[in-house]
Amino acid sequence: MDARFTCLVFLLFTVVYSKSNNLEITSFHVQSDIRYRFATTLVTSTVANSDNKSVEAKFDVTLPDAAFITEFVMEIDGKLYPGEINEKEKAKKKYETAKKKGQTAGIVSQKPRHTNRFSVEVNVAAESSVTFNLTYQELLERVYGEYEHIIYIDPGQIVEDFKIDVAIHESRDITKVSVPPIRNDILSDSSIDEGKNALVTINRPTTKSAMIHYAPTTDDQKQQSDQGISGLFVIEYEVERKFDGGEVLVVDGYFVHFFAPSGMKPIPKDILFILDVSGSMSGVKIQQQRDAMDKILQDLNEEDRLNIMEFSSKSKLWQKSLVSVNSNTTHNAREFSKNMAANGGTKANDALEKGIQFLNNVKLDTQRIKLIVFLTDGRAETPSNKILKNVKTYNTKGITMFSLAFGNNADYTFIKKLAVQNKGIARRIFEDSDSSLQIKGFYDEISSATLQNLTFKYLGKDDKVVENVTRLNFDTFFDGKELIIAGKMSDDDVNEVDLVVTGDGSDGHIELSLDSDVNKGVPELTKPEDFHKITERIWAYLTIKQLLESAIEVDNAEEKTQLNQKALDLSLKYKFVTPLTSMIVTKPDEKDVGSFEENEDAQLAVSGQSFNSPVQHHGQPGSASMYSAPLPVYSRGPSGGSFSGGAGGDPHFMVRMKGLELPVCFNIKAKNGEILQLVKDPVSSVTINAAVVESTARNEHGDLKTFFGVLVLRKPTVEIVVKPSSIYFNGASLSWDDKAVFRMENVAIIVKYVGRHDRTMMIDFGNDVIVSIRRHMKQDTNMAMSYLNIYIEKETGISQFASGVLGELVHKSTKLFQITLDKQGNEHGHFLEVGDGHMYRFYTNLDQKQNVITGEDTTCWNVPQPMEGLLDDNISKYIVPDMHA
Repeated sequence: MDARFTCLVFLLFTVVYSKSNNLEITSFHVQSDIRYRFATTLVTSTVANSDNKSVEAKFDVTLPDAAFITEFVMEIDGKLYPGEINEKEKAKKKYETAKKKGQTAGIVSQKPRHTNRFSVEVNVAAESSVTFNLTYQELLERVYGEYEHIIYIDPGQIVEDFKIDVAIHESRDITKVSVPPIRNDILSDSSIDEGKNALVTINRPTTKSAMIHYAPTTDDQKQQSDQGISGLFVIEYEVERKFDGGEVLVVDGYFVHFFAPSGMKPIPKDILFILDVSGSMSGVKIQQQRDAMDKILQDLNEEDRLNIMEFSSKSKLWQKSLVSVNSNTTHNAREFSKNMAANGGTKANDALEKGIQFLNNVKLDTQRIKLIVFLTDGRAETPSNKILKNVKTYNTKGITMFSLAFGNNADYTFIKKLAVQNKGIARRIFEDSDSSLQIKGFYDEISSATLQNLTFKYLGKDDKVVENVTRLNFDTFFDGKELIIAGKMSDDDVNEVDLVVTGDGSDGHIELSLDSDVNKGVPELTKPEDFHKITERIWAYLTIKQLLESAIEVDNAEEKTQLNQKALDLSLKYKFVTPLTSMIVTKPDEKDVGSFEENEDAQLAVSGQSFNSPVQHHGQPGSASMYSAPLPVYSRGPSGGSFSGGAGGDPHFMVRMKGLELPVCFNIKAKNGEILQLVKDPVSSVTINAAVVESTARNEHGDLKTFFGVLVLRKPTVEIVVKPSSIYFNGASLSWDDKAVFRMENVAIIVKYVGRHDRTMMIDFGNDVIVSIRRHMKQDTNMAMSYLNIYIEKETGISQFASGVLGELVHKSTKLFQITLDKQGNEHGHFLEVGDGHMYRFYTNLDQKQNVITGEDTTCWNVPQPMEGLLDDNISKYIVPDMHA
């Protein structure tokens, strides 16, 4: 029997009432995309205020300590407020600045906790709503021979629109997928069959994928309680295992290697348990330690040898030497552990010194492995830094030490350092009814070592084919776990990698090999965009984790700073919220709110260090309000033959240009079926093309009106096709009716309702280029057809080398040098435009036009002749042969 230990993912939404009970969570969605153990999870929740006054709401998500937040966006009053990831100290300064200005500011910073909890508060205006969107990523850990993705559900009320969707994609066959019933977070004996969650549907599109859907109705939620569902939603899965070198994924110049061979016998172990029996262990804790040891001793293998040391003011060994495991010695060891009594002080230094010397005196046997399991609930009488120094002195033979901090009073800092400095793992054991199962569960994870002294080599024709590789040498591989290595290919021309893994098993030295054809990539997936950048992000994730772990291990302040600086640079580059970075969310003209509490290891890794922020690269947002652009460029479908304003009186194009208070409006004479290139930028790599379609309605000149019927927006690895009836992202269908934020390939898409059928979609390319598209359905217009409008809301990422109707205008400087009046008193503007090394003149009329995106009447300078002086007179320059040009 074993106790199930899980890395919990708490996801909850808490509403904080302020003199009102009229806040309602109208939707709660969780979407997880798990690809090759790397999980990207989006939590979206909308809360509505039906009161006639503002009410405070709080969004609260508790994450696993292995997760990094990558994005947070609030939608308030139709505007998006994204978070900005900064170096920790810089973020604190921005937070304090926002605070002094009276703005809402939620900052993510460290607090030592076992898990990471993100929360932000916001005032919800009367009869309005706010939507929260949080995205985080984590690499799932394999424990007890399977992966678990766990979501804690606790909305605190019945939610009308409640659903969880999880997609799993692996490179090997998925051999098991299950979802047990909702449970609490107290561990239970895993030998008891939990059954299945009757409300969950599991689809298997292929042998390598699975789709999990959970959408409890309001009646389903009420059956549990009046406050709705509360507990852990668990997904368990495993993939096919072989006795081989593992799986290697090579994508876009980065590789990830998963190693978890099966079919190997455990290496016999020489294990010493060093257990705290001081006075602070009295009562429930000493009994739970006895119960855990009783279970552990029954699970030892016959090839193992053991001893037990109890310590308080003195240290006492059960036996003078290691004893082999058999029925007699197991019985005697159980009796000894049952009689452990708590009293005295906590002389951990003496116990560790005697324990290490005891194992050092055991004859070296390369076919066996030496382990110490150390448990304490308090603080040692000897200063912890002195104990660590002494342990380093004594442990000359490299004994692996696993350490447990039992309860809240245990010195976790000491326990963690003791483990990482001696090739082990640390774990906090919480004081609860399941403490004995927590101890037993930890032991089960490290009880079956099948390989030791592992080395990974990646070879090619010229030997060196990889660089910037994560950890390559491991002391031990435990059955049921997994080792993951990632790195960068040293040359784009590398076509094949020969992998060799060497190590020592129970039967001696082993060597496993595997050939990986780089050109094949991941043949099981249908489209390259499905896995683009995933190996690079896994590499960055693993590298940051290992740098932070190394920072805990080292004592030298300069070395710690260097490790943290490397981790900081990667955190900023890949936009991860780590112990070295923070996230600010700023809403103008509101009070500051928000917090982030991180796990205990975070503080140990940083340890008060300060760092130099790297130079910000082009494309990194300069403020949290990245969706408010000073120079939006509006565009509307052209009208064939119209020279004075466009279909229905709307402008064909409305552009805000540098140096002008009012926008400029102009027309382009385009025909049905032609494709206009709006933007093509070689620097940002953004291209936007629009297909012109003809309606049956006619304008005031008798010409058929034309509109934009299809838009194609592209950047490397991304193609978004937008029609009034559909949206496609890299071939995958999205919906105009989905309010949740869609994120992939560093592109974010969100749809806002502006009418019964009309929608506005905002697309953030992640490089300081943001566009919005307005959908007009024929049911709501007199145009006899559905059509699209587009405008560039943020253009700072578009370079001066951009071409296209709108691309050329972004960085041109325009000056209004004269205003004249005609006989009717109408104003006319005379302009000078400077760009691409030339100066142009154009003449305009001051007109009132409707902004087709916002619906508001807007005064603009309207160019009466098509593009006269404003753009190239040759219309063919802006017409391209197809939508992909």
